[in-house]
Amino acid sequence: MKRSLKFLLIVIMVSAIGAIVVSESGAGPSEPAKIAFADMQKVLEATKDWVTLNTDYQKDTEFYQGQLDSLSKEYQDLANSGAGQDALLQKQQEILAKKSQYEQTLETTYSAKLQVIMEQVNKRIRDYATFIGIDMVISSEIVVYGSAAYDITDAIIEYMKGFQN
Repeated sequence: MKRSLKFLLIVIMVSAIGAIVVSESGAGPSEPAKIAFADMQKVLEATKDWVTLNTDYQKDTEFYQGQLDSLSKEYQDLANSGAGQDALLQKQQEILAKKSQYEQTLETTYSAKLQVIMEQVNKRIRDYATFIGIDMVISSEIVVYGSAAYDITDAIIEYMKGFQN
């Protein structure tokens, strides 16, 4: 009796472990993942926010370049008027400091704005992929080979047009 109880207990434990292993192996997706790729640069360039950001960046760059050109003209005027080396060196340092300041301003301002745009684009891509049942969207820059049938760039651009003002 004691021996059959041990045997029964072992059978129950083995069955329980087998059931757990079988249920765990079935916990993952039962179908292969649906994967697509998109040209992120093309998607980004198709957004109104990206176009606006680039236009603003060009305007700001031209403004700061104008400021630097004005300082360079002042330097040339100083040099032509026979100013001393100390005055010329001071003007050069001023120009370099302003250039560095302008570059830093552009970098900080536009990096933050670009980050917001990228987050919006990524969210729209996730929403679109979820809507059409795609499990993963990969940037085309890292795809070595992919059939055109898996390229959803144009579809994403069309989808995103519905969200532009």
